This record gives sequence, C-alpha cells and structure tokens, in this order.
Amino acid sequence: MPSTAKASPRAKAGRLAAADSPRPFPLIRDPRVGGSLEGMPDEALLSSLLTMAAPDANGDVLALRLLSGHGSLETAIAAASAGKLPGGIPWDDHAAVRFRAVIELAARLVRPTLEQRPLLSSHEDLVTYARLRAACSAVQTLRLLFLDRQRQLIADELHRTGSVGDVALYVREIMSRALTMDARGLVIVHSCPSDEPPNPASVRVSCADIQKAGNLLGVELVEYLLIGRRSYVTLLGEPVVKRLARLVAAEGDGATASSEAAVR
Repeated sequence: MPSTAKASPRAKAGRLAAADSPRPFPLIRDPRVGGSLEGMPDEALLSSLLTMAAPDANGDVLALRLLSGHGSLETAIAAASAGKLPGGIPWDDHAAVRFRAVIELAARLVRPTLEQRPLLSSHEDLVTYARLRAACSAVQTLRLLFLDRQRQLIADELHRTGSVGDVALYVREIMSRALTMDARGLVIVHSCPSDEPPNPASVRVSCADIQKAGNLLGVELVEYLLIGRRSYVTLLGEPVVKRLARLVAAEGDGATASSEAAVR
C-alpha cells in the first residue's frame, strides 16, 4: 500500500535543489562550515537567509528580485520581513517571523553595549541599535528610551507606529510613560523607512513641547534623534559628548548641594 505521509519541507527543498542547475550563490547549509562570511556579497547572504526562512522558495531569484526592486539591502530586508514580496513567491507568516527573528537577534546583540555605560557616551551605538530596531518597519516609528539619573538605560519601547510619511506624537502619553518608568532622562528616536531622516521642521514644535513638559516633571529630554537608513539628525543642537558631560555634572552638583544641606 503506498504511503500517505507528506514530504517534509526539508525533503522537498532537497529535491528541488538537486533538480536545479548549480546555484549562482553559495548557500549556507551546514553550521559547522568554518570561515568568515564578511566577504560574502549582499545578494548571496540574502539568498541564504531567504532559503532558510522559506525552503520552498528559490532564494537566488528572490534575492535578486528584492534587491533590484528595492534598491538596497536595507529596504529588501524590510520588504521580506513585512511579507511584501514579488508575486508568485511562496512566503507565509511563518517565513516572515523567521526572517524578523534574525533582525531581532542582531538588535539584542547590540543592546548590551548601551546598558554598560551612560547611553550617550556611544552615540554611534545608539544609532546602530535604533536602525536595527527599525530595520523591519516599512512605516515611521517612535521609540522611547528611558534613562535613570546616571543616564543608564532602564528600558526601551516601541511607542508608536505610523504611516510611510508620518507618525503621531502625543506629549501627554510620552510623559505619562516616562513617569511610570520612574525615568529621569528620555531619548526619543523617530525612524523613517527611507534613506533620509524625517524632516526636522515637522517635529521641532513637538520636541520643544516635550522639553517644556519634561522640565516641569523632572524628566530631561536628553536626545531626540531623527533616523533614516543612511543618515540621522539630532534636534538638540549641542554636541552629544558636551551635553552628556553637562548633564552628569549637573547631577553631581545637585547631589553635593543636597549633602551639604543635610549636614547643616
């Protein structure tokens, strides 16, 4: 009697690979294979990742179509993560989740560098982390990073998602959340799914409103970053290192004054 068992995705992928002509890109099949992947072209690395996420898909063809259609590795990754693929490609929610998991792992690898020292002592680490967090998004996002008195990271949260062209910002919601987290400092990261960051003119008023509210409530707006895939802008004009030194010095002066008052 013939078997009614269905072939596993892995078995089907093996048959398809055997039937195809030699692959144009090397596929990472065995995790025990040594050597660095640093020299691997974007299209080859993307092809391998796509094949692992969806074994029934032709990773080589899909990688080329994504890169040619979206113009860059970053936008190709965002499209694959959101399931926005060329027509006829076998790609389900499970494949998209596997793909996003890789990006999430990358962000979690970067996060410890933000937790081990005052946040703004490594501005580039902050930008790298924020870009990874927004890598899978096809819309604008607002992320809040809450800091303690020493400007150490308490927590970070995705606050809001918007559209391709805008994301809503409500001062009351942001300040309420900061107080709930018992934060003394706040970093706002506004990410845009294009090469250039959002237009600073469109958010300067909101930035000023948050600064005013924070001054009243004891929550310092330490940084407001506008981030695109290729560049970023800070809305607070003072150089980052200088501002960090000023904030830490102010905290130290405040602690000294409190101690002297207690002695008297």
